[in-house]
Amino acid sequence: MEHVPTNWTAADGTLVTLRPIVAGDLAIERAFVAGLSASTGYKRLLSARRLSDEEIRRFTEIDYECEFAVIATIVVDGFEREVGVARYVKEACSDEAEFAIVLGDDWQGRGLGRVLLSSLIAEARQRGVRRIIGTTLTDNYGMLALARNLGFNAALGEDPSQSNLTLDLTAPT
Repeated sequence: MEHVPTNWTAADGTLVTLRPIVAGDLAIERAFVAGLSASTGYKRLLSARRLSDEEIRRFTEIDYECEFAVIATIVVDGFEREVGVARYVKEACSDEAEFAIVLGDDWQGRGLGRVLLSSLIAEARQRGVRRIIGTTLTDNYGMLALARNLGFNAALGEDPSQSNLTLDLTAPT
């Protein structure tokens, strides 16, 4: 895992650190997930269910050969706080990966999604992923706009309430 943490400054001057998630991030990942609104959770999971502790643990204990996750954190009152995460998981450790991204409600629409997803795409390219795919709700206009802006193709899924997003990482950047 050679990924070096990077910093990004939000328009309001907040310093955001982007770095790989590690097993020691369980507590901040748990707090991040618990702090998501019902609407944001629904958009991320495509359902109203809540993540179990085991699922959250699984999100922090990853196999870097087949997956990668980058988190965005800020420091609040001397403590690191997660404000977003983007991840991919290779399909059967192949060269195709499924991605997901979620931002805390107070960080949506501030440019962090583009920074986070761009970081994930760069990491995927570096690690040999040739195609990245994802699914979002058809009425998740923010995600659809972000994906299109980054070059993804969007098409309605079998379920018309969902859109499939695809990005060919072998195409010239």
